[in-house]
Amino acid sequence: MRRRVARRWPLAQAALLLGSAVLAGCAGGGPSATSTTTSAPPTTAAPSTTTATTAPPGRPCTAPPARWSDARLAAQLVMVLGSFTSISSLAPESAAGAGGFVFLGQPADSQRTALRAGLAQLGAAAPDGGQVAPWMSTDTEGGTVARLTDVLGPLPSPRQMAAAWTTAQIEAAMRARGEALRGLGITMDLAPVLDTANPTDPVADESQRSFSTTPGVAAADGIAYAAGLRSAGVVAVGKHFPGLGHASANTDTGPATDPPLATLRSVDLVPFERAVDAGLPVVMVGHPVVPGLSGGLPASLSPATYSLLRGTLHFTGVAMTDSLAAGAVADAGYTEPQAAVTALEAGADMAMVDAAAFQPVVSALEQAISAGTLPAARAEASAGRILAAKGIAVCTT
Repeated sequence: MRRRVARRWPLAQAALLLGSAVLAGCAGGGPSATSTTTSAPPTTAAPSTTTATTAPPGRPCTAPPARWSDARLAAQLVMVLGSFTSISSLAPESAAGAGGFVFLGQPADSQRTALRAGLAQLGAAAPDGGQVAPWMSTDTEGGTVARLTDVLGPLPSPRQMAAAWTTAQIEAAMRARGEALRGLGITMDLAPVLDTANPTDPVADESQRSFSTTPGVAAADGIAYAAGLRSAGVVAVGKHFPGLGHASANTDTGPATDPPLATLRSVDLVPFERAVDAGLPVVMVGHPVVPGLSGGLPASLSPATYSLLRGTLHFTGVAMTDSLAAGAVADAGYTEPQAAVTALEAGADMAMVDAAAFQPVVSALEQAISAGTLPAARAEASAGRILAAKGIAVCTT
């Protein structure tokens, strides 16, 4: 997803942020501000996120997805695109059990208190008295894509981070950013970008949104970025699988083609593979057509894409689509409800759609579950992975 507000970031300003970010990181036990060498980013075994955890005695819990209605189950599999300026209008989607929200726009710093209150109220509207809270997400990649710049301050682009900072410094900066996001009520960042792109790539700002054209650098920096968010309690989302750094066009506005799968394996897939090994909880799947993989479909709609993600990369977390309102999806002949059903039948766990499409999408998913084209067991497994990634326990009785 690439709707953005353009900003410039001189490296002199990056140095100023670095000082405060590293100090904030050190306050939480982060890396030393005197670090001058690239350190290895944290690598932990990928957590099992196939099913939600079981609640210990006395802890609030939710009924397992197998006991939910088809409507509530379908809603949990949907990420809803909204705006920071109209948070309250999304209360019906939250009450229906939407799995998460993506907020667009660039609110002013004067809206800070209203944002915090609005997000809290939206979460409280969720089922089980807010126990199954939706993810509250936005894009704060840095550089040209940083929705809350006027509230939280600017952040250098990933390419500038890679040029100026060590992995330890990236992790510290993102820990500080994550703490600021949590302070507002944002629980998910649709970042890091794990694409690899040339520094002159003209497509959709990939030259700045990606860390590097070198797979190993993109992987190490992306893992550090995600680790910083995780240490602040914010869920990181690696994107745009299987890679947009060499795509022919911007999938937001129309169709695009990636290099063949054989080429992706040695370059574009490397950062995703390493980030998955390091425990990345959520992967966003993009919409390029990949020769040798997606059979002429956008990758997000192709079963082969999810087989590659699950079977080859051994990813056990949540697979969500990029926005299904994208031009590449429409050009392939799909409405948002049709695309959502197709993506989940193909193997996605969550479909990202515009707020206006939420109810039609939920109805289409209900029908698919009822008809068996989207097996109930598969939908329940997806909901279980979502609950587990949210840290929501299920009741045993």
